[in-house]
Amino acid sequence: MAASATALASELLEGDPGGLEELRIHEFDDDDEAHDDEAVQKLYEEFSSECDRVVAALSKKYGKPSRTGTEGDEVIPLNGVFRFAVWSVGEAQLFVAAAHEDRGVPVLLMLGTTDGDLA
Repeated sequence: MAASATALASELLEGDPGGLEELRIHEFDDDDEAHDDEAVQKLYEEFSSECDRVVAALSKKYGKPSRTGTEGDEVIPLNGVFRFAVWSVGEAQLFVAAAHEDRGVPVLLMLGTTDGDLA
């Protein structure tokens, strides 16, 4: 995943700001799975670890993130962010974020870009 995230980040940065790509998604099979707090917490831990691996890989190419956190950030157009990192790359902001908006909706690991003026 890390190598493909690095290649995908390069592609996103070459395009217009506002690109958003899915690195991983977990869709719940049913309501029981979506309401299993222990299983959801385990997913958060897995997605957080995967996010950390992507951050490490992207940091090798783009340097240390300008900011990281465990709650949303103004440049990230996702709800329910529970882990993120943002890099300033030229005129753009590159981000990776793990998010889960609400029970029953997928858990996401996303990579994207925004206009640098938002940070």
